[in-house]
Amino acid sequence: MSNLQQALALAVQHQNAGRLSEAERICEEILQGEPNQPEALHMLGAIAIQVERYDMAVDLITRALAIKPDVAAAHYNMGYALGALGRLDEAVTSYKAAVAIAPNYAEAHNNLGILLQDLGNPEQAIESYGKALAIKPDSAETYCNLGNAYKIIWRQDEAVAHYQKALAIRPDFVEALGNLGGALTGLGRLQEAVACCHKALGIKPDSKQTWLYLAIAIKALRFSQAREKRKAVSDRDGLGAAALAASDFAMFEYHLAGFKPHAAGESLRRAMAALPALSGEAVGVIAIEQKPEKPPQLAEKVVALFHFGRSGTGLLHSLIDGHPEISTLPSIYLRGFFNDGVWEKISAAGWRALPARFADEFAVLFDANSAKTTPGFPGEDSLLLGKKEGMANVGENRNESLLLDRERFCFEATQLMAQFEKIDQKLFFRIIHAVFEKLLGTKTRKDTIFYHIHNPVDSTKLNFIRHAPEARIIMMVREPIQCCESWVRISFNENNYSNVVQKIITMLFAVDQIMFRMQDSVGIRLEDLKTQPQKTLRALCGWLGVEEAPSLYEMTAQGKKWWGDPTSPDYDGQKPPSPFEMSSINRATGAVFGDKDQLVLGTLFYPFSQRFGYREPEPQQLQKNLKEIRPLLDDMLGFEKAIAERLNIDCRQFKQNGFYQFFRAALVDRWDALNEFGDYPNMLKPLPIA
Repeated sequence: MSNLQQALALAVQHQNAGRLSEAERICEEILQGEPNQPEALHMLGAIAIQVERYDMAVDLITRALAIKPDVAAAHYNMGYALGALGRLDEAVTSYKAAVAIAPNYAEAHNNLGILLQDLGNPEQAIESYGKALAIKPDSAETYCNLGNAYKIIWRQDEAVAHYQKALAIRPDFVEALGNLGGALTGLGRLQEAVACCHKALGIKPDSKQTWLYLAIAIKALRFSQAREKRKAVSDRDGLGAAALAASDFAMFEYHLAGFKPHAAGESLRRAMAALPALSGEAVGVIAIEQKPEKPPQLAEKVVALFHFGRSGTGLLHSLIDGHPEISTLPSIYLRGFFNDGVWEKISAAGWRALPARFADEFAVLFDANSAKTTPGFPGEDSLLLGKKEGMANVGENRNESLLLDRERFCFEATQLMAQFEKIDQKLFFRIIHAVFEKLLGTKTRKDTIFYHIHNPVDSTKLNFIRHAPEARIIMMVREPIQCCESWVRISFNENNYSNVVQKIITMLFAVDQIMFRMQDSVGIRLEDLKTQPQKTLRALCGWLGVEEAPSLYEMTAQGKKWWGDPTSPDYDGQKPPSPFEMSSINRATGAVFGDKDQLVLGTLFYPFSQRFGYREPEPQQLQKNLKEIRPLLDDMLGFEKAIAERLNIDCRQFKQNGFYQFFRAALVDRWDALNEFGDYPNMLKPLPIA
């Protein structure tokens, strides 16, 4: 064996043992003597992947392949790095190159299937998974992926069969158990779905996705049991001690209680009590520097922005950006800051490591092109968040990306933290904003933080509120049918029924929350912002306690021109954006919801629509409509029939779907509250505009 081969073999040993710096050192020594040595270049690329430096990995492996193009593993790693960067089409090409060189490369076939599925080609993904399993028939992960692909195309029986095969290989495979519960819910086998979720939670009590599947299955099962006059399943039946002791159980109970918000007070109290104690979260600061008698002044006021379907939160945020009295970070980058486990993760190594660990977790704040995922809504894809939110194409010519000096941020944050005795999550949140403003060269004192929390799950929302009990709430709103159609349009066109119904349910309950009784809260109509911007923004400034400023009439992010949300149907990347153009609020309805659907949803949205001026008060008409729509809730709505027809599923089979039952349960809950009270007791109030 040559010296080169010995060095490479030793580097491989170090890499396999997790001693990455040692492996990296050996490869770099090899490259000093032989700059184009392909194995060393490839190994450095593989190490870069392990530390999530995907751009570097692509550069290194590209060099290796230019010298030695017939290495399947190099093409595989290139595919992995490109996929992590969101360059999915290129990643597919790399995986195809890998299997062309090595047809029995099971992992490459599997990963190719994942990408094809992500690109909206589940049938092709199924073919790739089949090839992987023909080579490696004991891969539980591939069976689970195959089940996911079958679930997407509504072949739920086959999805169940493949999840079960995965579990026969790995009985403790929580993801497969949870997904099996979801597929069984889709088949209407609700008791089996509940049992499956219980088993998964017995293994992993903090699995957010499984708790969500369980909530859907139990809600649907109770609705079915009520219609059949059977005893309803309880929240606790079948759950093990570990799951019952988890804070997620209290959140699960609160989630279910939230379908009757007027009666959810006690479950809210239990959910708040189940959160980790605030007293134990602070990190002590040990610094040589003398502590000042008075700690530095930081922003005291916090205002949180919530969404309501597709209602223009990004627009309002872009108008607030740059206000001389308000500090706000770009986009929805920080929406998951109060997620479960985030503070524990970034504070685990003590106060000095806090800034760097925060910067690792929220890398997109420092480079809008970052491919790293960002804490946010569980299960939601946050890959390339900066690009998706239009933060990588800002400025007058759309050729700038938002950047922040990471090293300077860490230095300035450390200097600021050293002036305090201890740092808790709320204080660090304020420090982040203070340092952000310093790095931007802000000259004015900013005493208000504008926090775009966007769409938090219950645990995130409650964790935020207990850290900032004085926080005030803004929710952007819009005519509900138009808003809902805009939000569900893509899911509807993709026949993603479960996604459509969950979005409709979210909107029906979003404007009726106990939070609006606890916090000073207002709703701002998108229509008012568009048609009378000066009056609306002046009213908002009055509510916020700040002065009106010219920056309020420009769409910016971090002070640079923002061209809008690229996912919006009104986005035009070539045309300069106008914040107050009317196309979004002038769009006709009917693309998703027909007349019957609009009657049902319009009636259930009546209290909101009436309070926000979208319709006149008509209490007698409301009673008439309630009577008319009640029998309609027991049958398929028009959008459901359209999805069933496109999927070639008969109505009887469609109605057995657990998500259909879940949707009916939520609609009936809204109908019951409206029928009893004539209103929703925790309704959001509109911002008064003179």
